[in-house]
Amino acid sequence: MKVLGKKLILFTLALSISLLFGASFSLAQEKMSMDEYKAQLADWQKREADAKTAGEKCGTDVISLKAEVEKAQAETDATWKAILGAVGTDQAGVDAYRASLKDLEAQVDGLLALSPEELYKKRDELKAAEEKLNELKQSKISALTEMQNLIAAIEGKLTQAKNKMPKAVYDEYNVVVGDYLWKISGKQEIYNDPIQWMRIYSYNKSQIKDPDLIYPQQVLKIQREVGMDEYLVAKGDYLQKIAANPSILGDPASWTKIYEKNKDIIGENANLIYPHTVLVIPK
Repeated sequence: MKVLGKKLILFTLALSISLLFGASFSLAQEKMSMDEYKAQLADWQKREADAKTAGEKCGTDVISLKAEVEKAQAETDATWKAILGAVGTDQAGVDAYRASLKDLEAQVDGLLALSPEELYKKRDELKAAEEKLNELKQSKISALTEMQNLIAAIEGKLTQAKNKMPKAVYDEYNVVVGDYLWKISGKQEIYNDPIQWMRIYSYNKSQIKDPDLIYPQQVLKIQREVGMDEYLVAKGDYLQKIAANPSILGDPASWTKIYEKNKDIIGENANLIYPHTVLVIPK
């Protein structure tokens, strides 16, 4: 019983010592955490003050920069107004001109997407687009850099379209034994009209020296569409009339140019040309 009492006293004493030292360690630890906290707090306060100072400076810089932007914008507006005055238009005029070029570019893109044969059939539209561009180029607005770039792009696409388009559209016919031009022209799949034999002859003049003499296995071109530099003679045509046509030469006195270009087909008598003759028009 006495032994148990002594053990209990020793245990109580050990526990007291442990609690005492534990409390002291805890107080020391608590004191170190507080110092760290204060140091951290001071750092945060400094950073906050620095950020506030930087923010105030940034605000001042923003106000200054805004003033510079407004000044630059005013100078740009004044310069643009002077430019528009020089070309005799306003912003609405520039917008309308740009829209016209964009529409024309879209039209040329559509033509450029066609096959060579389809493009050939729409050559009048291509020519009209080129004329429209030339008309737009007469405006002073075309001097603006943006418009110059658009015009150059359209001109490039027009050139591509013209290079893509064949000079003419034709079929080929293989001459067989017993054929002659009158007979070939009368065939349904050719012209279904024997009188149009002159069209075959004149279109193949490079390989037919005598219209009464063609050979089996000879490959003849059967014209289906008139080329850009060609003219198909109609009934009642004569050289002065053809030359006077605005889409040909636009000058009746230029008939001699057509004659000299086609003398081998027309012959010595310039006053006598036959319907369905394919003439080459000098550029």
